[in-house]
Amino acid sequence: MNVLNLFTEEQPAWSVEMIMEKLGSTRATTYRYVKALDEAGLLAPGAGGSYVLGPRIIQLERQIQRSDPLLQLAVPLMASDQSPLIGAKIISSFYGNQVLAIHLEKLDPDIELTMGRGQVFPLLYGTPSKIILAYLSPYQMKSFYAANSEEVQKAGLGDTWKDFRTNLRLMRRKRYCSGSHSNPKVIGFSAPIFHDKSSVSASLSYICRIGVLSEEQKQEVAARVVAAAEQISERLIKYRPGNGQVEPVFTTPRVSS
Repeated sequence: MNVLNLFTEEQPAWSVEMIMEKLGSTRATTYRYVKALDEAGLLAPGAGGSYVLGPRIIQLERQIQRSDPLLQLAVPLMASDQSPLIGAKIISSFYGNQVLAIHLEKLDPDIELTMGRGQVFPLLYGTPSKIILAYLSPYQMKSFYAANSEEVQKAGLGDTWKDFRTNLRLMRRKRYCSGSHSNPKVIGFSAPIFHDKSSVSASLSYICRIGVLSEEQKQEVAARVVAAAEQISERLIKYRPGNGQVEPVFTTPRVSS
């Protein structure tokens, strides 16, 4: 896994020698790992003796797209909301201490987005993450605060555990989180998605250009994203596969301390 983690957008190709130098592993060990990953289809030979990510990753991606109940249920519901106020729609899944954008629909060609499909962000980054953070269990929330109190303060969510808990409680009372994180030209409205009544597993976000929305329209978009997320949650909770398909297994993220 350390070998696979080396492959990024900035450095998509790695030679055995480069991997050896980066990981500090022996030549024999590195060759053995690369050979195993190649045989599994997770790596593939590239130009000049390098390796790139392999075809098995694309196959796994297709499997996720076709079998993930969240995507199967949420995407059609998202498509039904055709409000011209919405510039983009994003589904983000919760995995431990991070949130991953798994689906994106860009409706406004001129809108600028910092979150794209496949990007990972921490729980304190942006409205898609913060609304998930607000619905963690009390134990997870306290554990997260204990490990990230400085980051919580920098994010403006409270200087103390009491302040942090109060701010998240207010967010839950509204049922959505709104704001701009790194791009002042857009505003995001995010609501939680549940696969059972007590387990937050994802978020739905509507992104809009901030300069074109009145206060009344902001409230309209917020109400739309809450309603859509609640519909998705309701269907996920009731979801039962048909045609001989196996029962879905949802991830159960645990916030690490």
